[in-house]
Amino acid sequence: MSRTAKIKIVDPKAEEIWTACGSCGKETAHKVLAKVSESDESPGGEIQVWNEYHIVQCQGCKTVSFCEETGCSEDMEYDSEGEPVGYAVTQKLYPGRVAGRPLLEEIYDLPHGVAKIYKQTHEALCGKLSVLAGIGLRIIVEAVCSERNASGRELKERIDDLVNQGLVTKDGADILHSIRLLGNKAAHETQANTEDELYAAFEVVEHVLKAVYIIPKKAQKLRKSKTPPPPPRRPTS
Repeated sequence: MSRTAKIKIVDPKAEEIWTACGSCGKETAHKVLAKVSESDESPGGEIQVWNEYHIVQCQGCKTVSFCEETGCSEDMEYDSEGEPVGYAVTQKLYPGRVAGRPLLEEIYDLPHGVAKIYKQTHEALCGKLSVLAGIGLRIIVEAVCSERNASGRELKERIDDLVNQGLVTKDGADILHSIRLLGNKAAHETQANTEDELYAAFEVVEHVLKAVYIIPKKAQKLRKSKTPPPPPRRPTS
């Protein structure tokens, strides 16, 4: 490619992009507030590449964020009949997020150490850092075991002790063992798991966090709200 890429500021006018919103937790229409376009080509002009940088605003919650879209004339998408339908575009969002994967609303009900690891794992998942996300899922399980003083030398034994404590069911422990093995694969073999595997594992971990920390706290608040006030004291003569 040449060293003289063409850069221009574009008036977005009424342009919109459909992309994931970190606040709404789903894909929404985003208004383009500002746009910069950058293009380049090979010396003979046979191959073109382009980048478009957008400042966007969700039309639901009005959150402002940044979106980068990259394309190349060599990356064509085809329909089921093999007919070209347009160029493939790679989209990166800042801050990173995935539609349908917002942070737990009750994250502040988690112990500080568990919440910190959970948040960083969520960031790795949203940033498409598959190996780190897999390791993070395993560390979340370890953090829960440590916070609950689960006994055992190995993580496998400590997960089983969560069942003995009544914190998870036997089926729940089997799923946590699957996440443990998923994390081992990422940590020791540096193999990235598929997005579907990571999303499913992350959803399971969130259910565990709700069962161990969030739901018991809600139940405790409910019991306190239903506790009748003490009877008034009778005046002493």
